[in-house]
Amino acid sequence: MLVKPLGGELLRGLLFVSFYLHLSFVLLAIGTAIISLFYFLGNRGDKSTGEARWDREILRTFMAHKSLAAVLGVGPLLLIQVGHSVPFFSSIGLWAPVWMALILLLIVASLAIDVLGHRIRGRRSWHLGLGIIGLASFLGVPAVFVVVLVTAENPEGWFAIIKNNFRLAGPLALHWLLRYLHILGAAIVIGAAFHYLFSKRKDSRKDSALSRWLVIGILIQFVLGPLLYLSLPRRPGAAANLFLLIGVIGAGLLLRSVYYLKNKGRAMGIKTLAPISALVLFFMLLTRQTLQDKTFLPLEREYQAKAAIYEKTLGPFRQPSVQKYQSDLDIVYDRGAVIYSRSCAFCHGDAADGDGPEAKNLAVPPENLSAVRTDRRTLHKIILAGTPGSGMPYFSFFDRSKIQGLMDYLDQKWGVLGPNEPPPGPVPQAALEQAQKIYDQTCAQCHGQDGRGSRQAQDFRPSVPDLTVYNLTPQRTFAIISNGYPGTVMSGFSAAYSEDVRWGLAKIINDKRK
Repeated sequence: MLVKPLGGELLRGLLFVSFYLHLSFVLLAIGTAIISLFYFLGNRGDKSTGEARWDREILRTFMAHKSLAAVLGVGPLLLIQVGHSVPFFSSIGLWAPVWMALILLLIVASLAIDVLGHRIRGRRSWHLGLGIIGLASFLGVPAVFVVVLVTAENPEGWFAIIKNNFRLAGPLALHWLLRYLHILGAAIVIGAAFHYLFSKRKDSRKDSALSRWLVIGILIQFVLGPLLYLSLPRRPGAAANLFLLIGVIGAGLLLRSVYYLKNKGRAMGIKTLAPISALVLFFMLLTRQTLQDKTFLPLEREYQAKAAIYEKTLGPFRQPSVQKYQSDLDIVYDRGAVIYSRSCAFCHGDAADGDGPEAKNLAVPPENLSAVRTDRRTLHKIILAGTPGSGMPYFSFFDRSKIQGLMDYLDQKWGVLGPNEPPPGPVPQAALEQAQKIYDQTCAQCHGQDGRGSRQAQDFRPSVPDLTVYNLTPQRTFAIISNGYPGTVMSGFSAAYSEDVRWGLAKIINDKRK
């Protein structure tokens, strides 16, 4: 576990405050989109056109609300990553495709709703499609966030989600749905409250309409609230119940104020509406934070205990590892010998015989570089691009001079850029003739008659070498013909052909490189 930059209490406090600000504008943006699209699609409200249209007036504020929600969302996102990294990253890992879809949803929603808010002229048919697409995309954003938070807060259900083909099921699915709908209800309340204070401009019709929206939003909360409470995977403690009760009382006071002032023929002012709305949202979020801490804090303590065990186990190795790391930093990769020892030897071995410490872990064994014979251009290509299908990676991060230095070192040390070498002894003519027939009938199926590789072998990984520019010492070629090359389609022929014939095959293959 990484050391947190702040103490736990301060981190959770910052997370709560930043999330409160973020969610306020998220709810305001969602509420704005729902209310304005309702009047646009339902042909209600102010029925004038152009700048005087009320749905246009409301919708044009969406850009500011959405932008503030996005900017203020960076803080809580970073804080929850730092403060609750294991449950958060585990949940977005389970919902990775859905999480990535947030980008598309936000782009589509922003463009569609912003264009609609600035381009409404009359009621053209394409406005309807644009509004529906924008609203649907925007409503998908909180749906994704809710599924991630529900998953993070219920780690005991992670394996069930995996077994259910990465879908919520049963009680968790119901809890997600109720929680999502509860957010939409809160968005209607916050959106209606904002526009009641700032958009109606002392218009009695707008006053009445937005009052109805307030009532509808609060009633949705009162209906969904008990169901959401009953769907909680864990029973709330005393603190959570207290915060919830205060939030419910605040919502009741808000509802009573709407009715009372309406019956008196008076509009609510900012001194009444804003504090009560802020209070309700504050205590509802405090309830959620308390419930979340009930899961996250024991989880964090468990992870910290495991981290302490790992710390104790790995402690003796820390100082030697740091010293080795520091010594590695001091190495200057400016000579072929250094590059080979630090980047090649762990697979190919210090003697370049293909027997490095990591060779045993590779399905395709590293080549015995001391037996390679090729030209500079081919070797440069292999080092630069690697060998797909094997453990040989690309080294394109080395500049040309470093690769040239490495090639010079390989050539000086093991003669890899040397000419073709003859077999250690003469090959009988009869064996050589038989070997040629075998090559034409068997070997050419993969290597091609000219040694450049057949069409059949084009998709092999690793690919067959171009024998006209790359071969091995006769001894190494003979060994591969006899025993095969593990991890490739090259099989051994020691049981099929005599030693003389195999030496003949080695000569025929090596002679293709002139």
